[in-house]
Order: sequence, then structure tokens, then C-alpha cells
Amino acid sequence: MTDEDLVARAQAGMEEAWAELVHRHHGAVFRATHAALLAREGADDAAQEAWIAAWKALGEFRGQSSFRTWLLTIAWRKALDRRRGARAWLQMIRLDRADDDEGPAVQVASPGASVEDGLLDADARARLKKLLKGLPRAHRDALLLMATGDLPYAEAATLLGVPVGTLKWRVSDARRLLRERLKRLG
Repeated sequence: MTDEDLVARAQAGMEEAWAELVHRHHGAVFRATHAALLAREGADDAAQEAWIAAWKALGEFRGQSSFRTWLLTIAWRKALDRRRGARAWLQMIRLDRADDDEGPAVQVASPGASVEDGLLDADARARLKKLLKGLPRAHRDALLLMATGDLPYAEAATLLGVPVGTLKWRVSDARRLLRERLKRLG
């Protein structure tokens, strides 16, 4: 059954159809919110907010874009609202820490990996996260949204409100900036 069929059934009140849409697209919604927020906790909350908003607005969905694009647009906007709200709150209480949202210092290593490997992996993720946060927001958003692998360039460009060429340039430039910064770190 296609998404369009499921949407029509969900709009008619069939909860099983909505449950199937949630099942199909939950991962993509989470990856989009995580790409915008760079924090698992906030991404989970933003994803839940997106699902609630999508359910409430389902009757207004007219199929002018695919359901997936419509849903991911809602998720992206919810994540950006959360990002703006968190930044305003931090500025209000003057808690501008550089290590914000770094997560636990030590992560559980995969089976067979040494403790040293786990620590190095966590350190590499923390450095990459810091480098990503240092990119211009438009570049970072474009790169992280495309890195989720959930959208083709045309749909991601629509979601971000930019032409496809601009999106491709931002992704390419973000990769270039990251490579340069990684080389400087050694």
C-alpha cells in the first residue's frame, strides 16, 4: 500500500493506517530532527512534536508534495523551533558553554573493541560534533540533512527553501570546510 493510500485511510479515521505511516517514517523523522539539533534527547522530543503536529494537520494534507516531504518539513521546523528556543533560553541565563550537548564522556564500545577504541571513538565524535557546530548554519543544515540519506536533493532543497544548486553547493562547501579543519587538527 502506498503512502497516499495510507494517508487517505488515516484521513478517514483508520488508526491502523496512521500507525503504518508512523512505522514507515519514524526513522527518517528522527534523523531529520537529529540533523537539525545534534542532540539525541532534543531530537526525540522534536520528533514526537512533529508526529503530533502531523496528526493534527493530516486533514489539511492535500498531496501537493509527497507525504514524506510534508512530514519531514514539519519535523525540520519543529527541530528548528526547538533549536531557537534552547538558544534563547541559554542566552537568557547566560549559560553559553562550548561543551553543550556533548553527551556522556565515555560510550559503551562495540563488542570486541577495546576500551581505548571506545574512548578514541567517543573523542572523535565529540571533535566532529564541535567542528560541525562551527560551520555556518546554512552549510551545517544542508550537510546534516543530506547525510541522513532520507531525501533526494530536490526534496531537501524544498524543505530548506533553497534551489537545488544552492543546496548542492552548501553541502560541497561544508565538506570542504570540514576537510580543511580536520587537516589542521591532524
